Amino acid sequence: MALSPIPLPDSLNYIGLFLTLECNLNCSYCINDPQQLGRRNALFPMDGKSARKGLTPEQWVAALRRLPFRPGLPITLQGGEPMLYWGGQGLGLILSQVPHYFDLLTNFALKPEVFARYLNGQQAKLQRDAPYPSIRVSYHADEMNRAWNGRGFEALVARCEALRDYGFRISPRKADSDVGIYMVEHPQNRVTAEMKAAYEGRVPFETKEFLGVHDGKLYGRYLYPFSTDLIARGIYPTTLQCECRTTELLIDPMGFVWGCHYYLYEGWSHGGPLREFAALEQEGFRYARHGARIFAGRAMAPVGHLLDPDFAMAELEVFRPCKQYGRCIGCDTKIKNDRFQSYYDRGIPHTSVQIRNIHMPADLLGQIDNLEQTRRFFSATAKEGNAHE
Repeated sequence: MALSPIPLPDSLNYIGLFLTLECNLNCSYCINDPQQLGRRNALFPMDGKSARKGLTPEQWVAALRRLPFRPGLPITLQGGEPMLYWGGQGLGLILSQVPHYFDLLTNFALKPEVFARYLNGQQAKLQRDAPYPSIRVSYHADEMNRAWNGRGFEALVARCEALRDYGFRISPRKADSDVGIYMVEHPQNRVTAEMKAAYEGRVPFETKEFLGVHDGKLYGRYLYPFSTDLIARGIYPTTLQCECRTTELLIDPMGFVWGCHYYLYEGWSHGGPLREFAALEQEGFRYARHGARIFAGRAMAPVGHLLDPDFAMAELEVFRPCKQYGRCIGCDTKIKNDRFQSYYDRGIPHTSVQIRNIHMPADLLGQIDNLEQTRRFFSATAKEGNAHE
């Protein structure tokens, strides 16, 4: 039975597709590790190769065909390391059968010639008119220097440049390049003179804001007080209750749709919802009918499944109770610009999640650095009961 299309609201800001949460690197800092304790391999082990940990390319094609094609709203492939999906050959199998444009977040796990071959001539799906590269390559100094004999950055620049031979635009100007290199501004990361000499005049290179806690200090600007550092900095002994909904479509390797990055990562730590997926598959993926029963007893459950004939984007508009306020992933609650430039152009802060009814104890309110700003925020959203003691 063909699945009906899923209309997308015009306000949808982002589609994130986690093709796999397996990775070829084991970085000390990884956004997939919510507590930033250097547990990447322990949380998302590479062993158990025989275990099914994702949809097949055919299932992804069926799922993605439900989403309308919009040139300005690409599907962002991420992980883990998306180049590893389906033995590296999965990207080409999917891209060749759907009309969408894709962005790719990768550490360039495959050699350029192998990556290009596995794309099966679908380079155009990773090339679009945008002010930044569609293929965004992350640089991880320790792991890449280990893998590439101490010349990790130089090797990464060379791999990016080599894509010119396979139909990709390569330019030092990011608006003219399909590929760019990015490094998180973690306090332990440094842009060296050797790095500048390696990338200047060759490929775009930028640093990205570090979000989270390091050595007791919080980095980043967040709309919701203590949302990311309540536990990490020992501000309060327990997480708080709230209600939350997402402004993004976040899809995990099994096709489950999640309400935030923290729930997705925690739901996949130490193995992921593999048993639940098998049970749901037996029910024809009808999550709306059987999801509550199948996920009964799990502290964190998805909000739907992309192969559920009854799934609708209205599921993302529901404020759901949450007891994890204070452990939010930084990219969910940071103040940022959306794809409509709402913050840069009109001063309207955007966050990946919207939170209300925060059970904020009175003693915590007194610790907020910018209490006046918080009061204005609470006042502006009082009709939704955005905070109470």
